[in-house]
Amino acid sequence: MEDFRPRSFDEVVGQAEAVRRLRRISAAVRRGLIVPPSLLLAGPPGTGKTTLVRALAREILGDEYSNSFSEVKAFQDRSARRVEQIILESRKAPMRGAPFRIIFFDEAESLPPDSIDALRPAMEGEGGATLYVLACNDLERLSPALRSRCTLLTLDPLTTEDMRNLIGRALERTSFSLDEGEVASIVERSNGVPREAIKLLLEEAAAWRRRPDPGTAPSS
Repeated sequence: MEDFRPRSFDEVVGQAEAVRRLRRISAAVRRGLIVPPSLLLAGPPGTGKTTLVRALAREILGDEYSNSFSEVKAFQDRSARRVEQIILESRKAPMRGAPFRIIFFDEAESLPPDSIDALRPAMEGEGGATLYVLACNDLERLSPALRSRCTLLTLDPLTTEDMRNLIGRALERTSFSLDEGEVASIVERSNGVPREAIKLLLEEAAAWRRRPDPGTAPSS
């Protein structure tokens, strides 16, 4: 799955408004004009939130991406004690040429209440060395205290045209091909969700590799 994930804004299909705004933010940071406020990306699972956050981090941090970008995933320890440790570590000066550190909390709606209490002051700029970026699948479940401290970018399922474009680009990176009917089936079943489309594409790839060679005569 990771082999098909876009690494830059140029590779992202769809989400034009979110990409446009993130490009403006990253360009302003690189010119030294702004330190952006905390960011929040909201949208259904699989629509590209993590992809866009990583692309933003690469644009801003450049060669310091691996040193100054951290992800805190939903399955990791996100207790108040651990969040406080992350905040303390984030107050260190960023590595070499990085303008600041970027810490990404995925599925932020599942953060425990005491962890939210620990995170709020840091998101208000206390310390000044870190940009906090949150993602959530369900905006209504996210703490209003966190929501109010962020600039919101909303992601939606992709259009049919964008989904066809996404599948076409993915196929260019493989050694197999699909006919129009198979592509249309993936588009319909994935419901505008890129992650689901790639999963279905990989299923089709497995079936494609099991197809008999057209030049091979069937056994009797």
